[in-house]
Amino acid sequence: MRNLSVVADQMTAELRDHQQPDQDLLLSYLKAFLIHASRVKLEQGQDGQVQVDRTPLTLENLREAIETNFRTLHSPGDYGELLNISTKALNKASKAHFNKTLSDLIAERRIIEAKRELYLTAKAVKEIAFELGYEDEFYFSRYFKKKVGVSPRIFRDKVGFDKA
Repeated sequence: MRNLSVVADQMTAELRDHQQPDQDLLLSYLKAFLIHASRVKLEQGQDGQVQVDRTPLTLENLREAIETNFRTLHSPGDYGELLNISTKALNKASKAHFNKTLSDLIAERRIIEAKRELYLTAKAVKEIAFELGYEDEFYFSRYFKKKVGVSPRIFRDKVGFDKA
């Protein structure tokens, strides 16, 4: 708000102090005023109160929570409860900032871990599926193939280090 009054004072001074005010300068002041006014409007909620944008902090906490708990927590509701925010609000923020749903973020992290395990270890696909919270290894294999494009066994055969 202080910026608005500074720019308004500059426009007033230009009009008051010069018989022939510089039109280009006034236009620049007006543009600056409108930019500052737009920013103030965006910072205010519908009730006129200034809102603090907590979304980046919330999303950083979400990323950390997924990284820490992806093996045990698999539903968006679990993360909403963990972060004390509604699932709807968390999903909306996720969609707005990552262009992915919360379910997609969780699934993506689980698939990354599955790839890592297939790539670096000789663990059975069934064991990897169980460690990642999939109770049915066949469901895991179908889901992995849908997301990655190849089955877990083919993925391991093509890129895996440990072929024990």
